[in-house]
Amino acid sequence: MKRFEGKAVVVTGAASGIGAACVRRLWDEGACVALADQDQGGVDKLVTLLGGDARLYGGNLDVSDAGQVEEFVATAQKKFGSLHGLINCAGIKGVGNVLDCESENWKKVMSVNLDGTFLMCQAFARAVQHDKTSRAIVNISSGAGIMGVPNRLPYVASKFAVSGITRTMGAELGPYGIRVNAIAPGMIRTPFTAYMFDDPEKARRIRAAHAIGREGQPEEIAAVAAFLLTDDASFMTGAIVSVDGGQTACIPSV
Repeated sequence: MKRFEGKAVVVTGAASGIGAACVRRLWDEGACVALADQDQGGVDKLVTLLGGDARLYGGNLDVSDAGQVEEFVATAQKKFGSLHGLINCAGIKGVGNVLDCESENWKKVMSVNLDGTFLMCQAFARAVQHDKTSRAIVNISSGAGIMGVPNRLPYVASKFAVSGITRTMGAELGPYGIRVNAIAPGMIRTPFTAYMFDDPEKARRIRAAHAIGREGQPEEIAAVAAFLLTDDASFMTGAIVSVDGGQTACIPSV
């Protein structure tokens, strides 16, 4: 399928994991893609892997820096002529509980996961608000943006907030023809989570927490993100879509 021919999409956190899978999916379907990540080497490697053609633009970006965000979106818009979609995958881990979480840790996680998502959505919406055709944003929340997770307080707070702003922006931007949805993944096997599978017993518990008995793959999230950007999802906005192998579907029996 070439659902994205003639369309340009910005992807943050594009150097690895879900972000890189989204880039590959969109590129395969004909999109022009602007890849943003603080890992410039990872971005350059992916651009080279995909042939380095004119449909790709890669840049270093700290999503928590409003000035950098505005500049990146403006540059991508200038390069491709117009922007049709945004996928916010940039995020960091946040370990700690209410008793021991240090304020600096809290602020860092929120600055990337929440502030970065907000700033990207704002810059994208401002850039396309007067366009006459449909536009779409996909935010990556988490199962931890639906349910609490002990000892992950900063991360949980940031992802619940991403879910909340997704619903609100869906309402606010609908009149401009901009749809805003989020994906709440379960445990996805990425460089971000690979360490969790080093312990066989921990890996067994992770898989058992999912109704289908396994962790997910980045490509499975990318497939849903691509769908949410297309007109096949034209009546969806403000939705939080669980793509989690049934992890949040029920409380395990005892």
